[in-house]
Amino acid sequence: MQQSITRFVPIFVSALLIASVGAATSVSGGSTTKNQSQDPTKAGNTQGEVKPLEIVKRVIVPKEDLPGITFSDKRGVTYVLARSLSEHLMLDLDLDKSEKVMTLGGQKFEKFRRLYAGNILIAIRDIEKLGGTVSPTLDEDRVKVESNGFEFEVAIGKKRIEVDKAAQELTAFQGDVVVLKTNVSTGAPGHNTPVGEFKTGYKERMHYSRKYNNAEMPYAVQVNGDIFFHGYPSVPSYPASHGCIRIPLGRNSPAKYLFGWVEKDIDVKIFGTYVWESRRSRRNR
Repeated sequence: MQQSITRFVPIFVSALLIASVGAATSVSGGSTTKNQSQDPTKAGNTQGEVKPLEIVKRVIVPKEDLPGITFSDKRGVTYVLARSLSEHLMLDLDLDKSEKVMTLGGQKFEKFRRLYAGNILIAIRDIEKLGGTVSPTLDEDRVKVESNGFEFEVAIGKKRIEVDKAAQELTAFQGDVVVLKTNVSTGAPGHNTPVGEFKTGYKERMHYSRKYNNAEMPYAVQVNGDIFFHGYPSVPSYPASHGCIRIPLGRNSPAKYLFGWVEKDIDVKIFGTYVWESRRSRRNR
């Protein structure tokens, strides 16, 4: 009996060894399979394959240029019409009842400039508050703007002034934008305001006429020789000056506004002839 047991022990041990080796092989194989399924870089594994990231390009929609407005009393700052900017960027624009606070694209703006007629202007540097960028171009009179998915350029127009003696009216342009339009009074008979094309010369906040007893000429801008644009308390609808071009003073003074906008060497064109009428004809007109 003891011999029988002794004979079967080696067989039993061999069987256990075979079973252990098989189990180890099975576990090892399962581990290998598991690791392969976790490693997406292994060849032949399609379920865990990692696709390359797709780069989504930002679409920038080009827009037409916007006209730029500048003022001599605020050098280095370019403005655009706030309404045009809001339409370009598709942003809501609101103005409070006092017209002192403007909200554009959720951002509030105060103490903004206007055209003389009242149109609100916004400095293009403030576009950065809307998440946009402003960058120079090769043309010093143009800047590039990118904001809210749109791209456009601001073109700073050339300034010019026209005086219509027939209508007794002055119009100041920058590019195609009318910056200022006002009534004026040119030279009375015997003190004619010259007709022609000129360029603005120097300007003085207060000039004194050497020709007419040091008469005060506020917001004076030289046109030609001793002919100036300047402010004056009395600006009738007919020629009444000594040859200069009188511009109204007062609370919303167009003379002051023109002075803050104009620079030296601005084109000036004076044209037309005033047709004198009797007082009765003017009343009946």
